[in-house]
Amino acid sequence: MNQVVGTLLCALVFGVTLTQSAGQAGGLSQRCLCRGKLQKAVKPRWIHAVELFPPSPSCSKTEIILTVIAKGKGKGKEVNRRLKVCLDPNDRQGQRLLKGKGKQNKKQRNRGRKEKKIKKFDDKDGY
Repeated sequence: MNQVVGTLLCALVFGVTLTQSAGQAGGLSQRCLCRGKLQKAVKPRWIHAVELFPPSPSCSKTEIILTVIAKGKGKGKEVNRRLKVCLDPNDRQGQRLLKGKGKQNKKQRNRGRKEKKIKKFDDKDGY
């Protein structure tokens, strides 16, 4: 009799736990990095870095996080601070960043800079 009650109690606890955890899998407790109001646009010269987070199991939204350099004054001298700002991916600047992020190639990154020529040595040259 004691063994039957213990087995039923374990089955009841297992069933309650299973039903509670199954309801949260869809997105009840999402952990997105961007919360609250999203920025519509940021001046490009202020942008220091761009981080793109596609939808994942922890957050179902695409997130764009910009590191922005904010200039200010502190104790008589100019101070640069880096702030993290969430950009709206559905707005114009967000769409441009999403579209152009995968299209960067080597020539675009080095535009305006001279590329260093590396001399390759062969075994025939004796080096």
